[in-house]
Amino acid sequence: MTRWPALPLLLLALAGHAHAAPPAFDLPRLDGDGRLKLSQFAGQPVVLNFWASNCPPCIQELPILNAYAARQTKHAFIGIAIDTRAAAQAFLRRYPASYPQALASPAMPPTFGNRIKGLPYTVIVNSQHRICTQRLGAIDADWLAKAVAACARP
Repeated sequence: MTRWPALPLLLLALAGHAHAAPPAFDLPRLDGDGRLKLSQFAGQPVVLNFWASNCPPCIQELPILNAYAARQTKHAFIGIAIDTRAAAQAFLRRYPASYPQALASPAMPPTFGNRIKGLPYTVIVNSQHRICTQRLGAIDADWLAKAVAACARP
């Protein structure tokens, strides 16, 4: 028996993956009551920053994210803690963020392309909420500015 008949099925599976629905979420907020949903930002590019309270590079990049989020009007910024609620809230009291914060489980980063679940991890989704670019490790202001500009293009 030959394996060639499986090739069309593999190609169909790969083709289907390329048109898969964009990732979404509905997460509890850390910085207030209620929930934070990606769908709240319909038609808007979004910068997603995954972090944890025990992550020194997450502290290092927070001032960059805060400054950029404060002057950015076209992109939304969302912080997503991969942590316990208590640890994440203690972190935010010590290192305040200027943009909305949510809480997620370690199962979420792979949904946005982070297969190894390393932190920090930043993803920018375009206005259709499809992943435009991503970076594992601390971001810098130059990378963030270039990535945001590239993902804002239609």
